[in-house]
Amino acid sequence: MIIKLFFIIFFASNLFSIENISNSTKITDSDGDGYSDLDEIHFGSDPNNSNSIIYKGRWPYNRNKSKLIDIDFKDCETLPFGNGCECISSDECMIGSSCEILFTSQNCMPQPGAKIPNFIGTDQHGDQVNLYDFANQDKYILIEITGQWSKAANTMSQWLSGNPETIVTMRWWQENFNYVKDLIDSNQIYYIRVMHQGPFKDEVITDDDIKIWNREYFNENIVNLADPNSKIKTWVRPTGYPCLMLFNPDMTLNTPAEGISGDTQRRRGLKAPFESIIRLNK
Repeated sequence: MIIKLFFIIFFASNLFSIENISNSTKITDSDGDGYSDLDEIHFGSDPNNSNSIIYKGRWPYNRNKSKLIDIDFKDCETLPFGNGCECISSDECMIGSSCEILFTSQNCMPQPGAKIPNFIGTDQHGDQVNLYDFANQDKYILIEITGQWSKAANTMSQWLSGNPETIVTMRWWQENFNYVKDLIDSNQIYYIRVMHQGPFKDEVITDDDIKIWNREYFNENIVNLADPNSKIKTWVRPTGYPCLMLFNPDMTLNTPAEGISGDTQRRRGLKAPFESIIRLNK
């Protein structure tokens, strides 16, 4: 009886020690690079070397992203069709999407509640960034879809880099939009800019284009990602640039560019998602 009791106490104390070690590792950042030792070990970087880092941009890291359901970017060959595919009725589209009329076609479009597929793109530091690393970090996510040739995209980037002179002259400008920039600058929300075209229309974006854009319109809290295969652009089907969409922390669509009940032919701009994030953070 005494031996049995000894083993119970010994086993329980070891479990307590293991749990303490695990909890300690979660919050320990031995090299002070902003990532926990547990995250670095999981990723494969050295937790004792500040030059061995997950993301040079200090973006978040999600150890559990592989457990998230990823619907992927479905094709247009088999039903249900993926977002961006031409359709006749909503019955042909995925759950969470509907068949909407755009300017020249009718396509499956994600509706509020639809989950964006995972995406990996090269950022301004040359790192391969996994979109789902931003999932479940208790922050809303603004995603901008654009091409570098767009005049409006340049105006947006000027403002977000600290030069508001042009954007405040736009007829659609609202003074309260500055609150969104404050949220980005204070790292209270994530802002991810996904670009599929370079400085010239129909020119595929390159990694160098991303680096140049970052130097010209620098904001350390903004993630610039190259999407040379237009995966996000196809999924969103913007009708103009820039196109802003607000996503919940679980990567589901909160507010599309045209608003909750808006006309999908106006799937562009920033008003609806900006007003949503302002309301959610007040």
